[in-house]
Amino acid sequence: MRKAWILTAAVGLLAACGTAEENNNEQSGAVGVDEINLEPLEAEIEAPEALDPGEDAELRVLVTQGDELVDDASEVKWEIWQAGSKEGSEMVESDLPGEEGWYEVSYTFEDEAVYHIQPHTTARGSHVMPVHDIVVGEPDEEELEEAEDTEHADSMDDHEHNDNEDHDHSHDNEDHEHDHDHEDHSHEHGPMHESMALDRNTPDQVTGLDEVTISFDVSWEDDAWENGEVRLEIWQHGDDMRTWLDAEETEAGTYEKAFEPESYGSYHIMVHLEDEEVHEHIQYELEVKEE
Repeated sequence: MRKAWILTAAVGLLAACGTAEENNNEQSGAVGVDEINLEPLEAEIEAPEALDPGEDAELRVLVTQGDELVDDASEVKWEIWQAGSKEGSEMVESDLPGEEGWYEVSYTFEDEAVYHIQPHTTARGSHVMPVHDIVVGEPDEEELEEAEDTEHADSMDDHEHNDNEDHDHSHDNEDHEHDHDHEDHSHEHGPMHESMALDRNTPDQVTGLDEVTISFDVSWEDDAWENGEVRLEIWQHGDDMRTWLDAEETEAGTYEKAFEPESYGSYHIMVHLEDEEVHEHIQYELEVKEE
């Protein structure tokens, strides 16, 4: 089979960066605000588009921030799974540090199927996770159609923070909540793994700029998801910076963190959930209204 190669790009928005304080001592090593790279983090996948069953392939991702090559990523972990079988995904880690912005792994695609590959890339406080498909052998039409549906869902889930997509996705969640008639909290699904569910204990709207406790229950196959690493990424429309908060597990499967809004309006909240087997995220909106 002839091999075709494709370059897949995804753009993530830069997470919050600390500002440097002024220091009159030039030898102190302090970094001025103008020296901080505020460009968004980008990840471009270089991988084959088609392979024969049992063939090895080199999977590469180029990580950049503006014109700068990013060699200091803290993690590049490739998630690989067959279309329709995300629960059986494998995680393969790239060696660190990167070399001229490139991070790579080798993988053997054994079966005749459509595979999804997704390098979860964390660098400089930001996280991007593009998705690319590889057709191995000649899978049947049903598999190809299922892969196309999955690709569309993944593109909506991609960490690009496109405002129109975020708005549509929010309404999808609202429709889902109304269909299930949850009175006290909403039940989040969407791009998450089918075995995982998130129930929000915080209302969609609050009044005033008082501190808000963001709280939610997470389950895995109907049992409490315990000892997970949960981070909240929070921003408003047009923000160049992100606020990152680590949530605490207050009881089995319940995670929460206090957040103090600085202004009125709609806040995007991306919940990142991770443990040794899980790396998922889901987004919703919190409306802060004037009293």
